[in-house]
Amino acid sequence: MIHYLPVLLFVFNLFSTNEPKAEFIDADIFSKERERVLRLAEEYKSLIPVTVTATSSPRTAGGVHDFYSEGDYWWPDPANPEGPYIQRDGLTNPGNFTAHREAMIRFSQISGALASAYLVTGEKKYVEYLLPHLRAWFIEEGTKMNPNLLYAQAIKGRVTGRGIGIIDTIQLMEVAKAIETVEGSGVISALDIQQMKDWFAAYLTWMTTHPYGIDERDHGNNHSVCWAMQAAVFAQLVDNKEVLDYCKKMFKTVLLPDQMAEDGSFPLELKRTKPFGYSLFTLDAMATLCQVYVDDSEDLFAYETSDGKSLEKGISFLFPFVADKDSWPYQKDVMYWDQWPVRHPFLLFGGLAYDQENYLQLWDSLDADFATPEIIRNMPVRFPLLWLSKKEKKEIGKSVVNADLASRLIASGEVRYSDFGAKGDGKTDDMKALVAAHEFANAQGLPVKADDGAIYYIGGKDLTAIIKTDTDFGTASFVIDDREVGNRNSPIFLVSSSLESYKVEGVKSLKKNQKKVDLQLPGPALITVTDTTTKRYIRFGPNQNNGASQTDIFLVDRDGNVSEDAPIIWDFDQITEITALPIDENKLTIIGGQFKTIANREESKYNYYMRNISIQRSNVIVDGLKHEITGEGEHGAPYSGFLNISNCTDVRVENVVLTGHQTYQTIGSAGAPVSMGSYDIIVGRALNVSFVNCSQTNDIDDSNFWGIMGSNFSKNLLFDNCTFSRFDAHMGVANATIRNSTLGHMGINAIGSGTFTVENSEIRARSLVNLRSDYGSTWEGKMIIRDCRFVPAAGKPIHASLISGSNSGQHDFGYICYMPEQIIIENLIIDDSNHPEDYGGPTIFGNFNPKRIDDSYLEKFPYVITKEVFIKNVTTSSGKDLRISDNEVMFKGVRVERK
Repeated sequence: MIHYLPVLLFVFNLFSTNEPKAEFIDADIFSKERERVLRLAEEYKSLIPVTVTATSSPRTAGGVHDFYSEGDYWWPDPANPEGPYIQRDGLTNPGNFTAHREAMIRFSQISGALASAYLVTGEKKYVEYLLPHLRAWFIEEGTKMNPNLLYAQAIKGRVTGRGIGIIDTIQLMEVAKAIETVEGSGVISALDIQQMKDWFAAYLTWMTTHPYGIDERDHGNNHSVCWAMQAAVFAQLVDNKEVLDYCKKMFKTVLLPDQMAEDGSFPLELKRTKPFGYSLFTLDAMATLCQVYVDDSEDLFAYETSDGKSLEKGISFLFPFVADKDSWPYQKDVMYWDQWPVRHPFLLFGGLAYDQENYLQLWDSLDADFATPEIIRNMPVRFPLLWLSKKEKKEIGKSVVNADLASRLIASGEVRYSDFGAKGDGKTDDMKALVAAHEFANAQGLPVKADDGAIYYIGGKDLTAIIKTDTDFGTASFVIDDREVGNRNSPIFLVSSSLESYKVEGVKSLKKNQKKVDLQLPGPALITVTDTTTKRYIRFGPNQNNGASQTDIFLVDRDGNVSEDAPIIWDFDQITEITALPIDENKLTIIGGQFKTIANREESKYNYYMRNISIQRSNVIVDGLKHEITGEGEHGAPYSGFLNISNCTDVRVENVVLTGHQTYQTIGSAGAPVSMGSYDIIVGRALNVSFVNCSQTNDIDDSNFWGIMGSNFSKNLLFDNCTFSRFDAHMGVANATIRNSTLGHMGINAIGSGTFTVENSEIRARSLVNLRSDYGSTWEGKMIIRDCRFVPAAGKPIHASLISGSNSGQHDFGYICYMPEQIIIENLIIDDSNHPEDYGGPTIFGNFNPKRIDDSYLEKFPYVITKEVFIKNVTTSSGKDLRISDNEVMFKGVRVERK
């Protein structure tokens, strides 16, 4: 194991049994890099995007969106100053156009620093600073760059562009690595990520098929190496396995055999006018190419040709001259001799790969930041943290712990927040201590226990405590102050899996209710599939929108068999993204805790706060937690659930008390005033989620407070013995059950499919079930209402109906809208004793379309009406009979069978 510090400082993985390569991260070697990237991130965070559209050259043959550069070593001909340029190898012409290259280098620097800062801190603000730059270069129509280099390395009077110009886009490699790093941050939308990847995919296609790209690939010397290095990086980002395999093969069969001598030198570079700089550059590029495959099963660092050529031999050859440049036995470079060497990536990557402390020490001692443009543009890696293996990246952001403390905690078998400096006095911001405690506990597999009776104050810093082990909040209190927040999108606690999602290969289409998918997986997995070309849930009304990409989530076993309890609900003629998330087999429990949120005071707009407990791990139990809200004023931004459950399955919430948020008014997307509020529970893209013996602090019939729960793209939801103001099945919900429960003024709101069961429960809303009109009042399946009590509008005078909704048949919601095909109502008491004077009795259906008064009404998008209703033992307090509807025309075809 490598050690740089004699003091007792260790990161968490030092106490585990990781391989030596990962254990290197315990050294102090990256402490300077951490400080460096944070310093640069602060410097760059306020910079505005500058792309190729900001400047232009009169000599370019391209347009405003085309990258343009000129051959560095080409100069005016003294004998013919206005004629074609002539070459002076190794000597850079300062009069050449370099603005686009400088803009790309600037972009690379900003991307590398901000993404690295996010990597080492987890603070999403750095991603927010980066996003405008990414959008400007790859998405925004007015500023984006065309994905080709048709006009790079032009030569006045000779060519408008050349294949060797492709070397200029080595500056985009760390942009690609930055996108990889921040993709899962939750800050950048899936659509934006896809558009960025589409840009790189288009550029990769161009550089692998255009004659310029072929020329660069086959050029020889450092240009061929840089072609392969870039192609591999971009292919990794866009998951192009064919190109990745090609570049790997190219390294083994072309680059090493053709460019390296038996002693490890590069003869093609030694013949140049800058042999030292070009030798460094080529070796850096080769090492970086190998590093692209660091997580691959085949280790390119270990590859050796039949005649003994290898990257290790190349580093062994050049290392002595980097350590002592004066020992260089060849001619000196004609330019920039004094500026070399700097912090070369081959020293870092080679040191890690070959466990060579001397390589690493030399790398650490050299300059990381330099001002000479030639040095900057010839350094393929300036932000090394982005290039480490997945395992090493996980270790980078971890804190250091005194060895004695670590030993004591491991021996005790649990971690307490006070062990990491939490005061628990209700005044000191304890969030850093909470984060550190969970980091250590996660690394060691230890449970976390809050200190009994402590009051942990949590301020507005952009920090998230990751929970991967059992956590007992006990009798402790947590005060979450949202009055001044650095990043409203950061959860306070993120319950996360140690299992990583992965892309699914080979599945091109799916069918509704398909029983088996052609997959062989390591184990059971949660599959999420998206078709961005198809829009569903095209919302109607004051909050209208253009819909959401068709999405589904379902369970499969290792052989691809789809769980019958969570079927595929859409046909996917094409799939734009499909991922698998392995299922955690062991349960994780979260117990106790008294949480109080001091509400934000922002303007009442749809800028949601995520300052919550976010559960993104399968097989979790939350037991005995309580959440309250204080400080709500006349206005405030909404919250995305204090319990936010997503991308997981089998979550059980029991004995939990939550709070309804105050209802505010805002302006909807259609320009009209709408009511707006916060759900204290959000379930999205989750399966098999149960709420058992749960309640809320405020009156479930008080309309001043918003409903307690909302859900999207989820299946198999359960309320059992709950007292809540609302159940809301929003977009894409399939199968739900409410039993032994009481629901208040906002009742049951649902769209979706499958079976919806309400049994042994009391519903106190305007209708027993409201099919949401903004999504077409659709439920494709069956509805069962059994052994229930319905108190219309909590006893206020109202014309009562059991099933309400609205669909005019004139709006395209992105799907066919259905009423429940079959409705079963058994043993229902309707307490309608307090009713209007003109009350004719309760109805099965509300008036879903008042304009449909006769058979001449034409629906542009036909609404499929219920086929049959079975009614048994329905009684009313008013003594009035249950009728089918006030709109008898609309429902005249429904078969009603009474027993």
